[in-house]
Amino acid sequence: MKEISLKLRYIYGRYLLIGIAFIICYSIFRWYFDYKLGVLHLKEDLLNFWIPFALSWILILIWLRRRIRFLNVRGKRDNGFFFYQFIAVASIFVPTIVTQGYIQVSSSQLIQVNSPYEITGASNIDCYKITDFNIIKEYAGAHRASRTSGRHNDRLNFTTYFIVPLVDHNQQVDLINHKYWYGFKFTESMSNHSSDEKKNARWREFYEECVKKYEQYNYSDYQYLQGLAYSDDRDGYIEAVKTRQKNNSTENLIILEPIDEPFADKAGNKFAWIFGSFGIGAFVFLLMVLIPSIDYTEFRRFTDKRPLQDDGLKDFLKFLVPKGDHFTTAILINANLIVFVFLVFSGINIISATPKELLDLGANRRYEVLNGESWRLFTSMFLHGGLMHIMMNLIGIGATCASIEPILGRTRTLLAYILSGIGASLVSIYWHENTISVGASGAIFGMMGVMIALLLTKKDGGFGGVYLIILGLYGGVSLLFGLLGGIDNAAHIGGLLMGIVIGMILILTNLRKITQANNGS
Repeated sequence: MKEISLKLRYIYGRYLLIGIAFIICYSIFRWYFDYKLGVLHLKEDLLNFWIPFALSWILILIWLRRRIRFLNVRGKRDNGFFFYQFIAVASIFVPTIVTQGYIQVSSSQLIQVNSPYEITGASNIDCYKITDFNIIKEYAGAHRASRTSGRHNDRLNFTTYFIVPLVDHNQQVDLINHKYWYGFKFTESMSNHSSDEKKNARWREFYEECVKKYEQYNYSDYQYLQGLAYSDDRDGYIEAVKTRQKNNSTENLIILEPIDEPFADKAGNKFAWIFGSFGIGAFVFLLMVLIPSIDYTEFRRFTDKRPLQDDGLKDFLKFLVPKGDHFTTAILINANLIVFVFLVFSGINIISATPKELLDLGANRRYEVLNGESWRLFTSMFLHGGLMHIMMNLIGIGATCASIEPILGRTRTLLAYILSGIGASLVSIYWHENTISVGASGAIFGMMGVMIALLLTKKDGGFGGVYLIILGLYGGVSLLFGLLGGIDNAAHIGGLLMGIVIGMILILTNLRKITQANNGS
């Protein structure tokens, strides 16, 4: 009975406090600043999913991770503790998502208007029925976008956005600065491992199919029209508008999308599922807390406010601080991570950016580089196409640079990384005529080339076994996946060869210092 009381007091009580407080506070914050004031200019997927997901993890890691540690979890302790944290996060995160959906639909209102010109704003909680409207098909615009999805970006998704001016029968239409638009889209998906020829062929076929559907589209077949807030779809429609009018302000555009679902069914059972999802998760976590016994040695360390003996999270955070033998490594990891986070909060899709978005931001492509934009050879190294892309590359940077920097030193490691990345970019535009290339993988393969140079000159400083593992697992697997399509193997191979050359030069020109590093002096 004493153990149950301790578990409820120190673990489960804290978990309930974190979960309930977060769901309520985040939902109030979202309602007030997004729906009431309209000042959160962030994409819907960030506000509905990724920010709650990240904040849930942060709260659990700060206020519950230490307490979970004094449970006697069976199996591998670290994996077991992570599973507990994962369940705690999921049981808070899922009802938070459901709550966001409920707040949106409960804040929505169905407004009856006689003309589209009576509409003054169209956020994602504004729904309309228009008595008198017309569309001008002759002035329609279209935009095509592609994104990858799936755990390993193994799906390629095509979307064609159509936009037509929304008018009434009485107003004189100014199509140069038109504000009201009716938007609809069509989507298609295929394997991202298909050849470029198959992708391009399906891309063209899909667009032709969309044009035929557009010509037969029924603009009156809907229950209501809903406004679009900040989202990837709104960005797609805006690009379609730009094909018809380039100088109009996009911020004030009112884009309405047809919805087939009756407005009365919009809320569904979301309110009940807020409590149901949290109740289920809380019950599962309660059972998980009650089953194992307490590790009293760890419990006393906690009550005495002594730190964990083996704290992997703390070690990881220390690794991200630039100092010692991982100074350059930490800077490179942080730089790539900061750029990615900044772009995501600027509106880039966290899972998969479109090729156009990447090109506008500084991606690498032959045409632009040969026409004076040589800076793309450098900037493309710090851009990434999505979350999985940057996560894999951050692991690659950490694995390669951290095992090279103790031998080459800070400056030479950075020099090798940058020059290898630029070399990889050059090989990419030499090999590919129209491929848009981004990512740190070319520079990472360059660091693997440096590893090969260190192995060949027997100056690996005792990291030889580590180098072979990295070359075999990370390098070999990346090249094999590149053969399936969707990955720029030309940049990988170019970076690898460039790294070998740069590594040899750095070793031969700094032989004395590198020998001293190998000898530990």
